[in-house]
Amino acid sequence: MACLAKLTLNKLLAASSIAFGLGFSAPALAGSAAQGTPTPAPQRGVNIGSGPKAPAADDPIARLQMTADLLAIGRSTKDPLVLVVAARIMKILGGAEIDLKPEARRDAANTQKRGQLVSPDTILLEAHDLAKGDKITNLLIDETASMAVPRDAAQPKTHQDTIQPAATDVYTVVFNGGQLAEAGIAGDGDSDLDLFVYDENDHLVCRSTASTDREYCRWWPRWTGPFRIEIQNLGAVADLYRLATN
Repeated sequence: MACLAKLTLNKLLAASSIAFGLGFSAPALAGSAAQGTPTPAPQRGVNIGSGPKAPAADDPIARLQMTADLLAIGRSTKDPLVLVVAARIMKILGGAEIDLKPEARRDAANTQKRGQLVSPDTILLEAHDLAKGDKITNLLIDETASMAVPRDAAQPKTHQDTIQPAATDVYTVVFNGGQLAEAGIAGDGDSDLDLFVYDENDHLVCRSTASTDREYCRWWPRWTGPFRIEIQNLGAVADLYRLATN
């Protein structure tokens, strides 16, 4: 029985790895500059290039956004295995929480929506509850929980905040020229959020406006410079969201 359980577990791990592309390459240079980096001198024109001829080999925010989609699917279908795959992807990606503050917003003590930051551990707790004692699923949960988190991963960079109904949160982030730039948001499912990115000259370089609170943008800056990331809440309730950049 133990051999059968181990074989089934290995098959599940292999299937999840193949299906969701868990074989990641080593982290590339981060698209966004380190916090505290002085803002470069302004330049004229539209700060967006055509990008490389070949697709980017390292797109951590796109993969992090995959976990948000998997979470939504796993929760709606009550499938613990889908949640486990989401947790595995987050563990492999690593990353760090950074301190960002939305610009020109008056924060009050009661404006922050209660909620726990989504992490591999919280996802696995949800998966454990849905597993309802299934031995094979719990073995997979335990195996995922024991995975080491990369200590040297500089990306994704994430920040959690609350956006009020009919409001817009604005962040300014410096992205490096000639490198893939990524920004993604993932909300708590209670509203409809849209994502817009503008360069320093107010040119719209990317927009993502699906009818959910999970949005993603990617572009290639021509030069190193600041970009304005706008998150709009189209709904009538507050939304607890995660902003991620590479």
